[in-house]
Order: sequence, then structure tokens, then C-alpha cells
Amino acid sequence: MEPKWFDEARPLVKKGVKAVIDEIKTETNIPTETFQQLSSGTLLPSTSSEQVSVPGNLLKDNDVFDNLYNGEFADAAEFIFENLQSPPEDETYSEGDRIESIERALFEFTGTVLNYEGEMQFDEATFEAAFNEQFEPRFTDRERTQFLLCLKNTNIGSDITIDLEPDLQGDPDFLGPYTIETLRIRPLDKLEETGITTFEFPQSDILDPASQLNAGQPNPALEIVLRRQRPYRCIAEEIEGNEVTPWQSPEFDLRPADFYPWQKLTELIRYIATTVRRCVRLQCPRSTVGFEKGYAVSPGWETYRGIASRVTFEIEFECPTSTTNALIAENRELEINRIWENHRNQLRPDDTEFHKPLSRFERMFSRDTQEDQLIDCVVGCETTLLTGGSPGGNQYRLGLRAASLLGESNSKGWSATKLAEFFRTMYELRSDVVHDDKELPTSPSSEEFIEVNGEKFSAQGFLTYARQLYSEVLLAYLQLVPSKYPSATEVTKKIDRFLLEQSSMVRESLLESSYTPPDE
Repeated sequence: MEPKWFDEARPLVKKGVKAVIDEIKTETNIPTETFQQLSSGTLLPSTSSEQVSVPGNLLKDNDVFDNLYNGEFADAAEFIFENLQSPPEDETYSEGDRIESIERALFEFTGTVLNYEGEMQFDEATFEAAFNEQFEPRFTDRERTQFLLCLKNTNIGSDITIDLEPDLQGDPDFLGPYTIETLRIRPLDKLEETGITTFEFPQSDILDPASQLNAGQPNPALEIVLRRQRPYRCIAEEIEGNEVTPWQSPEFDLRPADFYPWQKLTELIRYIATTVRRCVRLQCPRSTVGFEKGYAVSPGWETYRGIASRVTFEIEFECPTSTTNALIAENRELEINRIWENHRNQLRPDDTEFHKPLSRFERMFSRDTQEDQLIDCVVGCETTLLTGGSPGGNQYRLGLRAASLLGESNSKGWSATKLAEFFRTMYELRSDVVHDDKELPTSPSSEEFIEVNGEKFSAQGFLTYARQLYSEVLLAYLQLVPSKYPSATEVTKKIDRFLLEQSSMVRESLLESSYTPPDE
């Protein structure tokens, strides 16, 4: 919360801002800035430019302060100095030097107010908006921090909004001091698209894509809003032992520290992003859903004037390009929410029970070769279906247990017999790759198909089905642990006990029965 003295500082700052603007409002050469908007009117993706006036930029030059300033902020600067924590003892900078640095910051803040207005004039409502959003002399971040993480290889319906439960438990340093207030998958709005496109626009004449956004269709993103529980300087001192003060440098800044603290939050953002990505991938395993870039977005004159969202900095992620895009429509909206609601804390990067199988599942999406994708899938299956239970041949046990776990309720609608053969074939191919250094077929000729129960697959088609069925195995284990069984190993043991009890029927029907673990 803002301290009470902010309200006392407000009229002093307002008086000074108005006085400065009255002195310079006859200035005619108003600077401009250019914003880039997505344009879908051409064959190739492009942007259109819009120039807007930014009169406040006139006040950024120190020479302007030296030439125009006549003490308009003397009272406000002294009042702010008296209410801040004392600066460290420094023979280089006197109290007068510190107060002058605040005066310079207030003079530059006048430029911020002018940019909110867009014209060389004082408006009281505009001043209030600028003061509420930009006055923060304590060197701390905003109470709320917003990030937009653009989803790659994904399409979304224009009316789709998935509000995910923000209560995520975990161990990152800043999760606790910062709580998750909003966690939402939705399309970007026009201001956000313009802000990101402008931020990414090349600063040269070289032809280069302005951004990864698509014109003419909704661009899906994960919105994360963090809320801090106390000023950043208190959090940093507690976690890192760093003393953060407004006197970090000789130049004083009145605005929120939008950049410095957010650098510290990137680890937390990546933690949240990994958990959400796993959730969406489990529901959309056929496409490489992921994040390519994330953007820190903060309030600013650009948004106030309806021009663009203000992008402060970016976070880069790694996500390969996919030939198939996942579509987040109404049916998937419900399923993604269901998975998140029930399993979000099991999907965390620091969850010990499912870290290995989920990591292998995720690695399948980023592997360059088909052989590596296959190995990751089989190793992932080994961390679930081949943990615990009765000893025996891995290839046989993998197929038997997968068929018993999923049965005919699998998404392909396959019989348990075909499902078992698919998993056995997958393990056999993995053995060929690992032990005999064989490669999977690279072209779907008649001699290079992979055949399962009379159905032929290309290597890539086989791997796509493998990833989908492995996601179903993972979801089945997530549903059973810990609600019915304490660990994945106990689930596997229960499958084996079921198979032992049903051994004669299994032999007769060749696995045409399915397994639903009974209540204890």
C-alpha cells in the first residue's frame, strides 16, 4: 500500500508540474514516437505505422532543466527527501545534492504527465492518472506485475478465456512474497498486440519480421499477474540480503522500478510457465505447444491514451516450430481447466513424484531426431509403467500394463489388444535404436512403414500417437496418485495384482479387458 505521505506530496507535486507546463506550453516543435500495428491487408505479414505526439520528451534533456527550472519543485523535493529513508553517508553527495536530484526527477515527471496528456497543456484528470500510476519514489516495483507469455504453435477462439486457479504451491524464492493473483489463457487485445509489435520492430532497414504475432487472427497468451505482499526492498533484503534504497545511484527516479525487480522474477515466471505448459501439452499432445517469448507489461501513457500496452522487457523461452497447431476451443477449455484444477501441483517442476516422467514427456517436444523422441517416450513409460510390480520382460510388461491401465477408453478407440501391441512395438523400436544403432524410417515408402496390428504408420505418425498415448498414461497415473495410491509404484503393483487375478481371462481374450483400479 502507498504510505499516507503520498497524499500530502500530491498537491505539492501538482503545483510544481502545472507551473513548469505553464512556462513551456508555447513550445511548437513537439516530438513524436512511432508505433507499429499488425496489418493483415497484404499477402505477407506486415505492420502499419502510427506517429503520436510525446511532448514530455522535451524535458528529458538535462540542458532543458538547467535552462528552464526556476525552483518550482523546491517544496515538493524537500518534503519527499524528509519522508524517505536516510541516504547512506557519502562525502561525495551532500543533502543539497540529494534534494536537487529529486527536483530533476520531478521535472522529468512533468514530462511523464505531458505524455499522458499528449499536448502541451495541464489537465487535472491527466495529472491524477499519471500520479497514481507513475509516482513511486521509494525504489520499489508496482504492487501488481503483469506478464504476457505468447503461446506458440497454438490457435485460440476469439471468445475463449481460461481462468486457471492461481493457488500454486512451490518453492521458488519469490513465490510467497509475490502471490499469483491472475493466471489466464486468452487472446491478446489490440493494445497488447501493438505494444509487442512495436517492442519487437527492427531498428534498421533490414527486412525482418516485426514479431511472432499473427495478423487477422487471435494471438493466444498466458497472462500472469503477480502481487507483492510488501515493498520490494523488504523482500530483497529478506531473500538475498541486499539493501535496496532510492539512493542506488546519484540520479534519483520517481517512477516505479519496473525493470530492476522484474529481472529477479524471471525464475518465478519460468516456474509458472513450465507448470502451465505441461498442463496444456497433456491436453494437446499432438502439437508442440509452448512459449517463445514473454513480455513484462506495465501501466503507461501509451495505454492511458489508447495507443498500446507498454512493454518493459522480454523473457525468452525455447520452443521449436511445429507443422501442426493446437486449437484451444470450448471443449479443450473445459479439459485444460479440469487438468489444472486437479493436478496443477503435481505438474510443478519441483514435484518429486512425477518430475521424471513429465520431464521425459516434455523432452519429446524439443528433440531434433525421431530416434531421440522415441527414446524419451519409452524412458518416460519406464518411469511409470515399469516401476515396481512383478519382474519379467520389459517389452511384454509395458504392453500388458498399458493395455490394462487404459483399456478401450483410450482416445484412439483401440482395443486393448492393439494398444498392447503398439506399446510393445514402441519398446522394440527403442531397443533397435539403442542396441543396434538403427534409425527410424524417414520416408513413408511401402517398405518403411511401422505396422501395428495390421495398421501402417509413418515414423512421425507413430511418434505422434506414442506421445498422445503416453500423455493418457500420465493422466491416468496423475488421477490415481495420491487420491487412491501413495505412489506410481503402488499403482503398477495394483495393475499386476489385477492381471494375476484375471490371468486366465487375459490369455483367452488377448488383453480385451480393461483395468480400473478398485477402491481399497
